[in-house]
Amino acid sequence: MIRRVLFPALVFSLIWFSIAPAAGESLKNELDEIRQSVLAISAQIDDASAERSVLAQELVGAQERLDTVEIAVAAATSRLDRSTRVHSERSSALEAVRVELARQLVGLSAIRADRDEALDDAKASLLSAYTGGEVSQPEIAFSATAVADVAVGVAYLDVLADFRSGAADRYAAIVAVQEVAEAKVKTVEGAILGEIEALEAAAEVLRSDAADLEDKRAKLVADYEAQVILLSDIRERIAEFEGELTGLEREEAAIRAKIRAAAQPDGRKPGQLLRPVPGAIESGFGQRVHPIYGTVKMHNGIDFHGSMGDRIIAAGGGTVILAGSKAGYGLTVMIDHGGGMVTLYAHQSRLGVSVGDKVAVGSTIGYVGSTGLSTGPHLHFEVRISGVPVDPRSYI
Repeated sequence: MIRRVLFPALVFSLIWFSIAPAAGESLKNELDEIRQSVLAISAQIDDASAERSVLAQELVGAQERLDTVEIAVAAATSRLDRSTRVHSERSSALEAVRVELARQLVGLSAIRADRDEALDDAKASLLSAYTGGEVSQPEIAFSATAVADVAVGVAYLDVLADFRSGAADRYAAIVAVQEVAEAKVKTVEGAILGEIEALEAAAEVLRSDAADLEDKRAKLVADYEAQVILLSDIRERIAEFEGELTGLEREEAAIRAKIRAAAQPDGRKPGQLLRPVPGAIESGFGQRVHPIYGTVKMHNGIDFHGSMGDRIIAAGGGTVILAGSKAGYGLTVMIDHGGGMVTLYAHQSRLGVSVGDKVAVGSTIGYVGSTGLSTGPHLHFEVRISGVPVDPRSYI
């Protein structure tokens, strides 16, 4: 019967130890692959973040350049509007001058009619003087074409050195008035036309500058919008990378949990401890009346019933960090299980390990006794997380 019980157990052990390493190796390989993926994605996030930082700085510069051009466009537009307004005002002034010029030309036409009439009178007077013998130059004679030009007419009159008449004097005066009126009109009109031409040239330059600035502004706006799109794309990429990273971290945590579970073939859950002795719990964790002092004190562990010399096992695998007498606890063993967890086994009659020993879960570390402040054989058992005592019943 004993052989039939041991044989299946032996077979199970052999199967477990043949399968467990393979499963553990597979999990470790999978974990390594995930770690590599995490490193790769983390590098991509770093690269994308650096690219985002550079692009954000370039975007600030593009915005500043765009603002500068916007100000220049506004200033050029203002100057063009002002020039257009002045041009319109001067054009209106020129139109008024032209109206006045038309009025003066009407008057000038009358003056010219008077001039022609005076010229005819002068010719008649001169011919009369010639035929009457008053003039000694018979070769001088007027014709319709000879006296058509004012200068010629005056020249003829000047020839008559000894001859003067009221008609000739009136003709000369009218010619002088005509010349003054024409010169005045031409001077005013020329000045205003020159000013308008200058304004038009300046306006053309301003229009050209404004068009160039508007083109530059349009290009800067296009560049700015393109950079905004790029920045948005980079942010989306980073978000995707971070999502992938979160998923990989979850996978890594799940695999680590599997590895921890695989490392505990005795069926315990990760973090779960075995009962160090089989006896019932006689005293729980928390405030209680101390059995020796008779005062209410904190009980930092639980007390298991036991008989003198009963075997005490390690509740979990780890390293022995104390194996000796501890004030109040008597002969005590403390085991560091890693991750901040330490277990304590007190009041032993005899120790089974030494400081520095590596112990496996379930291995013998000592024997039940009543050393230290104890009223009889039992095991005082504690669980400490980062040095703080917690209720051991949460772990067993």
